[in-house]
Amino acid sequence: MTDEQIINKLEEFEIPVGNRRIYENELEDYNYFIFRRGRLIENGCGRYVRQIQIIYAYTGEQKISDYAIINKIKELNLNFVGMDSDDVQIADTNDWIDINTYTFERPERGDKNGI
Repeated sequence: MTDEQIINKLEEFEIPVGNRRIYENELEDYNYFIFRRGRLIENGCGRYVRQIQIIYAYTGEQKISDYAIINKIKELNLNFVGMDSDDVQIADTNDWIDINTYTFERPERGDKNGI
């Protein structure tokens, strides 16, 4: 499972997808995804698990349901771990951006040489 396959799956929702970040001048509105590679965890015997974070940012009504996002990414055989939500205020306004962060895990192989 590559990062590119995950990003391609998110692009099926037909909204912008950023890799680690997205710049405001690339957006028409606040309705987008950000893909981030998260923690790398050793789960024994030289096996590792990489956490993947899918961040869905939007204003107003949530246009894509949590379940649609979760199920779309689970099609890639990633393990869904959980979802957290938050909101941030847009500077110098009374407007807010809602942020849902979906965490998934995928196995990764460790390099025997540590390189």
